[in-house]
Amino acid sequence: MIRFVSYDTDGRAQAGPLRNAVLIDKDEVVTPGRIKVRDGHIVCERRASGAMALGLRFDAGRPGDLALRTCLLPQREDPYILTVELARHRIGTFVFKAEEWGMIDLDESHPAMKMWNEARHLFTQAMVTSDPVQADKAGRQSLELAIAASERLAVAHSEILLRRRFKSKPAPSTAIGVRIEPSRRGEALKELAHRHFRLLAVPLRWSSLCPSEGAYRWDDTDDWIAWAEDHGCRVISGPLIDLGRRGLPGWVSSKVASYEHLRDLAYEHVEAVVARYGDHIGMWSLGTGLNTNTTMSLEPREMIDLVRMLSLRVREGRRGRRVLIELEQPWSEYLYSHAHAVGPLAFVEQIMQAGVRLDAVGLSVRMGDDGHGRTVRDLMELSRLLDRFVHVDPRIIVTDLGVPSEAVGDTGGRWRGDWTAERQAQWASIAVAMMLSKPHVESVLWTDLFDHPETRPPHAGLIAGDGTAKEAIKRLITLRKKLSKPFGPAPEAA
Repeated sequence: MIRFVSYDTDGRAQAGPLRNAVLIDKDEVVTPGRIKVRDGHIVCERRASGAMALGLRFDAGRPGDLALRTCLLPQREDPYILTVELARHRIGTFVFKAEEWGMIDLDESHPAMKMWNEARHLFTQAMVTSDPVQADKAGRQSLELAIAASERLAVAHSEILLRRRFKSKPAPSTAIGVRIEPSRRGEALKELAHRHFRLLAVPLRWSSLCPSEGAYRWDDTDDWIAWAEDHGCRVISGPLIDLGRRGLPGWVSSKVASYEHLRDLAYEHVEAVVARYGDHIGMWSLGTGLNTNTTMSLEPREMIDLVRMLSLRVREGRRGRRVLIELEQPWSEYLYSHAHAVGPLAFVEQIMQAGVRLDAVGLSVRMGDDGHGRTVRDLMELSRLLDRFVHVDPRIIVTDLGVPSEAVGDTGGRWRGDWTAERQAQWASIAVAMMLSKPHVESVLWTDLFDHPETRPPHAGLIAGDGTAKEAIKRLITLRKKLSKPFGPAPEAA
């Protein structure tokens, strides 16, 4: 058991509301356990022995209300001071990533180093004081500076990598794309999509295509896929099977009593979709949520069997069709409460070990509302996530990237303040550039071209509901133009 305590402005021990809390093991994987508030303390218990870390959403001040975590800590009776342990982890993360990225000798005058040194000094104060209230205060200040420092480090690293990657050749026209809601078919939207994007994601939701058994509605999807083909846009379509929340049609959910039954229904559905669209799709998304067990509990062997069946069915008749599998919760919070669920990296490894060939792995990185896995992360955590997939054999496509342009209640967190159109634009331009700086990332698709009732998170579209272009689309267009030409040699220092 480990316990954490923090203090309010009057020096009283308090645990605050427990939000998005999970336990993390030595492999940086969420692990089952119990987390509760008792007597002003956060109490963490799990069956396995050994050190563990606590992850939770925490208001860190100016950096935002973010998903943060502690280092691995040994179990003990005395409580840890939460802010101090969160600061310890972030200070250590800065050092580890600076070494990994070859930036450990960054000049002391660099803003990242100046902030980190100040954070380290405050952390030392927190460790040497005998007053827990003062330690908590110093820990909060240290954490705020350490997050800011690590974000600056991550951005500096991405700028180096981006210039290196596209020094002598431009980024492909399909490096930045956008997701389209098929039910919206206005000519103005098509013109906007054609003018600025050459990569489109066209959803193939089972629940939309076949809302009642045997009754398919193809018109909306037909229109967009035909239009994209006529205008030379590459299309990613799917997921064919979505086992996330509300991913299955109601009639399927009510009928499915076993994996075998689901597999048979899925086969019939995929057969119908592939027969209709065949080679009109540039890449097929086989499925998402297959490894999370959020709506249906599958054994790992059943997950792999389902992926194999989907892949074989798509490629039947033409082996050259490209396929990917999507990971809808890449930070793996679902492992905390869903039995037999498989972590993102382990799931991809099991698919490859089973001999199922993938052409890409898709990551869904939507943040800012109360959806599972959508708690806001800072830029360093985003960079760390992508680095964990560097050794995955197929390349990465970020299939679903988005944050809101206005506040969405108080459930998903904040980045540097409440969400606004300007903050969305700032985050989008930095995050997309950071992702494309990673050599193993092939493309990045924004979650929606325009706002509509199904946009997740809400208000994450690039076009507002009234048809107004948001600042985010302007920034992405600017970035796309910047990447359309080689950077050339780095400018010489003055």
